[in-house]
Order: sequence, then C-alpha cells, then structure tokens
Amino acid sequence: MKLKTGTWVVVADGGHATIFENEGTAIAPRLKMLRDYDEPHARTSDLGEDKPPRAFSPAGGRRASFEGTDLHQVEEDRFIARIAHDLSLAATNKTFAHIVVVASPVALGNFRKAASHDLKDRVILWLDKDLTKHSVADITAAVTRALEDTAAG
Repeated sequence: MKLKTGTWVVVADGGHATIFENEGTAIAPRLKMLRDYDEPHARTSDLGEDKPPRAFSPAGGRRASFEGTDLHQVEEDRFIARIAHDLSLAATNKTFAHIVVVASPVALGNFRKAASHDLKDRVILWLDKDLTKHSVADITAAVTRALEDTAAG
C-alpha cells in the first residue's frame, strides 16, 4: 500500500499532535502540515491532590490507601479525545478520504476509543509509535515503510 495524494497523517501523543496531508505522490510523498495542536500540561499541584486517597474502616480504626486517579493521564486522554473529535467531524464532512494515525500506544488506544465510525472507516493504518518529536522526513519514511510492510504482510 502507498501513501496516496490527499491522504492525511496525524501524529500524536498525550500533549502534542500534528495533522499533515500528503501533497506529493504515492511514489514521492511530501507531507504538508495542516494543523498543529499543543497542550501544555499543568503541574500536579495545579491539577489537584497528588497524595493517594485514604479510607478509614470504622471497625478497628484501620487505614488503607488506594490508587488515586492519575490526573496527568486524564488530561492526556481529554486531549486525544479532542483531536479524535475534530478528525471525526472532518471525516463526517468528507474532508479527507484516507488517514494514517501514528501515536504512542496509550494515546493510540484512547484515540481508537474516541474515534467515530466514519473516522475509523477512513483509517488505512494504525501505527503505534511516538513520532511527535521527529522530523517530517522521519515521519514520512516511517509511515511509508509501515504501509509497505502492511501490503507485503
């Protein structure tokens, strides 16, 4: 499979995402940035309590702690859901025909959960790699290689 002209590529993690469109050809892809998302995360103290919650048993006065909510993960999940929502709207409006989703494994799982049926139908490749800090040339090479591997396998 090749990265056809007009195919969108979204590269995301929990705090940054970029949407590209292939303006080149399937033989010589050239990704152009369409939109950039950046979500600076607040410090834990700004998000809320960072100590694990405690439970007290009325009988015997025993105390127990249990795992609290990871507030940073909650913020990252919301960020990914917002990107999936925006792309779902674009898919519903038929703004693009095909899309490649590249994200870290956790972000990719959250993206899949948040994506609409229309968006999922347009995905030609789910690639679980964090390429947000890589150059456009590296992203193009990784996506092209993964699509070729998919076609060969």
